[in-house]
Amino acid sequence: MKQYSAENIRNITLAGHAGSGKTSLAEALLFKAGASDRLGKILDGNTICDYDPEEIKRKASMNTALASFEYNNIKVNLLDTPGLFDFAGGMYEGISAAGTVMITVSAKSGIKVGTEKAYELAYDMKKPKMFVVTKVDDEDANFYNVLTDLKTVFGPTVCPVVVPVIKDRKVISFVNLIEMKAYAYDANGKAVETDMPTAEVSEKMEYRIDGLIAAFSEAVAETDEELMEKFFEGEPFTQKELVKGIHNGMNSGVITPVVCCSSTNLAGIELNDAPFLAGHSTIGT
Repeated sequence: MKQYSAENIRNITLAGHAGSGKTSLAEALLFKAGASDRLGKILDGNTICDYDPEEIKRKASMNTALASFEYNNIKVNLLDTPGLFDFAGGMYEGISAAGTVMITVSAKSGIKVGTEKAYELAYDMKKPKMFVVTKVDDEDANFYNVLTDLKTVFGPTVCPVVVPVIKDRKVISFVNLIEMKAYAYDANGKAVETDMPTAEVSEKMEYRIDGLIAAFSEAVAETDEELMEKFFEGEPFTQKELVKGIHNGMNSGVITPVVCCSSTNLAGIELNDAPFLAGHSTIGT
């Protein structure tokens, strides 16, 4: 078995309300990273993390499960914690061991009690944290309403990093605000760079992207005096400065990044690593 030094190990805990997509997200991340040769589904009872017969029967996590993969000589440990309150001890264990906490929020049902519990626990333990808005492909999903609610409930630290482009109630691409690039996905979940959204794609999107970029830049500026001065002078940040700002902001609690994805069709999955480019971990394709 390959040995890893402490600096080459990353522990990422998935936490959140029951049914918010933690296990499905873990499954998609492991599949995209090449640690699994098939994409398991909760309904089929064949996911890597929900392996206990009772979990398969209930279609819900009851224990904290560990799954790992290697990327660029870094061992990434995923800790999939239960969202059911009867098994809240698992969430406490998982977050206490985390280097970073990914809090899942359904784009369909939004913020729930389990969302707040996971955030509060990560906050109390001074853990870097981020939100992953899942199920953005659901016909009843509304990412931007959820983003607004996240800002309202959890305050100005909430910072969008990956956002969906929506046309006719369907997600047609995702924008990575660090790279300022848009990606569309085929039926197999393969990303292809595409044009940035314009008013022709969605009449609200061009205006919305401008506002998101401004909010993102302001959040990064809060992490460093030099960046704040540059922000007030109207100079755009380099990608390196954005990455460094997110890294520092997550570690200090000034920034809580928000990304989004669909675990069932793998759209946006590899973009979940955007905040981790700053140094906590990188999840590859």
